[in-house]
Amino acid sequence: MQSFYENKRVFITGGSGFLGRVIVENLLRKTEVKCIYMLIRAKHGTTSEERIKKILSGPLFDKVRELKPQLHTLITPINGDCIQPNLGISPEDREVLKTNVDIVIHSAATIRFNEPLYNALILNVGAIKSVLALAKEMAQLKAFVHVSTAYSNCILPHIEEKFYPEIIGITANKALKMAEYLGPELTNNLAKDLLGNFPNTYTFTKALAEELILSEAGTLPICIFRPAIITSTYAEPTPGWVDNYAGVTGCLYAIAQGMLRVVYIHSNKPTLLVPVDFCANTILACGYKTAQQEKIEKSEPVIYNFVPDESNSIIWGTVADAGAHYGRKYPFSNIVWYPFILKVQTQRLATILVFLLHIIPSYMQDMLLRLRGEKTRMVLLNQKQEQLLQVLNYFKTNAWTHGTTNTKNLWQSLTPAEQSNFNFNMSGVCWKQYLNDILFGLQRYLVREDDETMLKAKKRLRKLQFIHRSLVALTVTGLTLFVFIVTFYCLEQRYLNTNYFSTIKIFAK
Repeated sequence: MQSFYENKRVFITGGSGFLGRVIVENLLRKTEVKCIYMLIRAKHGTTSEERIKKILSGPLFDKVRELKPQLHTLITPINGDCIQPNLGISPEDREVLKTNVDIVIHSAATIRFNEPLYNALILNVGAIKSVLALAKEMAQLKAFVHVSTAYSNCILPHIEEKFYPEIIGITANKALKMAEYLGPELTNNLAKDLLGNFPNTYTFTKALAEELILSEAGTLPICIFRPAIITSTYAEPTPGWVDNYAGVTGCLYAIAQGMLRVVYIHSNKPTLLVPVDFCANTILACGYKTAQQEKIEKSEPVIYNFVPDESNSIIWGTVADAGAHYGRKYPFSNIVWYPFILKVQTQRLATILVFLLHIIPSYMQDMLLRLRGEKTRMVLLNQKQEQLLQVLNYFKTNAWTHGTTNTKNLWQSLTPAEQSNFNFNMSGVCWKQYLNDILFGLQRYLVREDDETMLKAKKRLRKLQFIHRSLVALTVTGLTLFVFIVTFYCLEQRYLNTNYFSTIKIFAK
C-alpha cells in the first residue's frame, strides 16, 4: 500500500477541512507521495499559500515536520472554489491536473444540516459533477475516492453497500438544472417538497451526489466511502486531535462546559461515531484497492460503509454521560456550571426541563453580567445550543444498521503490516479510552488549556460543585416540604372530623 502511493500525485478537495487535513497528514507521514494538489481558496484576505502554511504549522503536523522539514514543498495550492463553475480552477492549473494527477480524493462538502437547499446543491452535488468532468480528462488517473456519508440513505432502517436512486424522487442533474433556473430563493422555498422524508438538506444532497456518480462515472476507477459521525483522532498522529465544534463534538463540549444539562435522547440507541484517523486510513485503502480493480469489469462503483462494528458498539447514553464525567476530569477554565446531564426520552418533558435548567438560568446569568457591566451572551449561546440540538434530534432518536461486507473485505485484504500502519479496525476500539481522549483533546486543541489553566479550572470546578450540590439539596428539601404540606392539607380536609386525624393533631402538638 505504501509503495502504491510512492511518487504519486494526489488531487484533494476539502483538504483544509477536518477530515481533509488528516488525509493530507497521513499521506505526508506514511507515504512518499510526490505531490499533493490541494484545491483551496483565498479567505478573509489570506492567500491560499498562506492558508496552507498555517495549516501545516498546526499541532496535527508536528510529527510530519520532524520527518519532512520541507513538507510545504510537497503541497501545491490549486486556487479554486467548489461553488464556482468548473471549481473556479484556471485553465493553466486545469492542464496541470489533467496531465499529472494519479489519485483524486473528493472530501469537500458543506456539513451543515440546515444549509439552504440551493447552497447544499451547489456544494454537495454541483462540485462532484465538476470533479467527475475533470477526472475524465486526467490521463494518468488510477483511483478516485468520493467521500459521502453513512446517512445518505437515512430514510431506510438498513443500508447496504449499494446505490438507492429510487428513494430520492429526482435525479441530480434535474435538481441542478432546477436550481440554476429558479435561483436561490425559489429553490429554497421548494425544499420541503423536494426533501420528502429526508430530515435535512445535507443527507438529501449527499444521496443526490451518489446518484450522480452512478449515472455519470462511466469507466472511471471510482469508489464511494460512507463514514458515519466523524470525531477526534483515535491514535494518529496523536489521540484526541480535533479542530471544530461540529455535531457530537459540540454537544460534548457544551456538556463539559456546564451549558448543556438536559438532552432529548434515546439513551439505548447506538451512536455511530468513527475516529477521523480511521476514516483517513480507510480512504487511502479504498484508493489503493480501487486502483487494483481498475481493469476489472464492474457494473457500478464499489461502496464502503464505515460504521462501528456490531460486536463493539456504543450507545448515546454512554456518550452523554462521558461528556459530564470527563468534563469534571478535564475542566475548562471558562466552565459556566458544574457538569451534569439529564437524559430525557420524551420531547414534552425535555421542553419543560430545558425551560427550567437552560432558559431561566441563562436569563439570570445575563442579568448578573449586565449588573457587572459586562456584555450579555448566555441567552444567545443557549439559543444557538438549542438550534444545534434540534437538527441533531433525528440522529439521536433513531437507529440504523449498515452492511459492511466491502469494508470488512477491504480490511482482510491488507497485510498485517498494512493493517498496523493504516488501522481502521472498528472492532478494536476502546470506547472508554476514546471518549476520555475526545474530552482531553477538546481541552488541549480547541479550548487550548494548559497545565497552569487546568489548576485554575479545577479550583473553579470545586466552587461550582459546592454551589450545585447546595442548590440541589435546597431544591430537594423544598420540594419534599412542599409535598408534605400539600399532602397534610389534603388529608386534613378529607379527615378533618375523624377520630384518626384528631389523634394525629394531638400527637403533632
